[in-house]
Amino acid sequence: MTIDQIWIFIAFLFFGQLLLLVVLALRKQRLTAKEQTINQQYDALTEAFSSYMMDPEDDRFVHEIRQSPHQIVVLERLLNGFVSITKSSISSPLVAQLSQEFLTENYQKKIKQHNWSTRMNTLYFIEDFRMQSLTPLLMEKLQKATRLDQETQQLIRTLAALNEPSTLAILGNHPDASVRLYIDVLKRLAESTRLAQLAKAFEPAETNKTFRHAAITFIGTEGLSAFLPHIEKELQHPDKEIRIQALKSISQLHYISDPVLLMPFFHSSSWQERMFASQIAGRLQLSRFKEVLSELLGDSVWWVRYASAEALVQFADGDILLAHLSMNHPDRFARDMATQWKSSRLGSEE
Repeated sequence: MTIDQIWIFIAFLFFGQLLLLVVLALRKQRLTAKEQTINQQYDALTEAFSSYMMDPEDDRFVHEIRQSPHQIVVLERLLNGFVSITKSSISSPLVAQLSQEFLTENYQKKIKQHNWSTRMNTLYFIEDFRMQSLTPLLMEKLQKATRLDQETQQLIRTLAALNEPSTLAILGNHPDASVRLYIDVLKRLAESTRLAQLAKAFEPAETNKTFRHAAITFIGTEGLSAFLPHIEKELQHPDKEIRIQALKSISQLHYISDPVLLMPFFHSSSWQERMFASQIAGRLQLSRFKEVLSELLGDSVWWVRYASAEALVQFADGDILLAHLSMNHPDRFARDMATQWKSSRLGSEE
């Protein structure tokens, strides 16, 4: 290669890079100008949008959004902001109406695109805006899914938000589905649908352990005391994890119809069952269990000793019991635990 050819090659590279910089600069300028235009339209339509959401008869916004050259992006931002700050937006018919009228066709295309992030963002918007019109398309997509990947999980959550009850049955086809995902679905279903599905979780024909576990957890955290008979029945379940979760839920519900149901758990080979039984006895102040709680103060597992001491201190005479046990319990570790709780109790009263 001659010197002239080298210089020509260098010049070619230089002008090529210069051209690339110019193209990138122009592209950035166009994107900036587009973003500015979108922001201006967003600001210009905010007042009309707010007025329409408070009074649908003031339909200036509907006419103005139809004329917007960036209709999709501007409406998404307005609706997303409304959903974020307004609790009632979840059930707002105006959000669903606007999104279905102006966004349905666009989302039908986006949900089929190859770009993963575009599909995921679209699913989030469909869920937030409660776009019922897209339920058939999403169900078709879900039925074709073979793996419970992140997109399939969000697809299930979105359909649950659209109150599609079959999502739980479809979820049952995926053995790797987590308890957390089942709970996410239950939270999104409409109340009547949710209650019906919770009842199904306890039917004899229901063999899905994960679903049953999730239902018990949900009932406890949401305080659904109407399901207490179902939870108490689960105390007899052969699976230890189900029994433990049932004990947790009873502790959260702060009620048990018959304290005798707890008796077997104080002497269980599972330390978790002994611990939760102790917690329930304390929270419900079941004085008939003072003696067994005093015995569990000397349990071989620290967590059980802690739970029994915490339970004893919740009784009216808990201070006296702990003072007595700190001096007279035959187990050294029990005496130490009683002394610690007695000291902390005294410290909190000073």
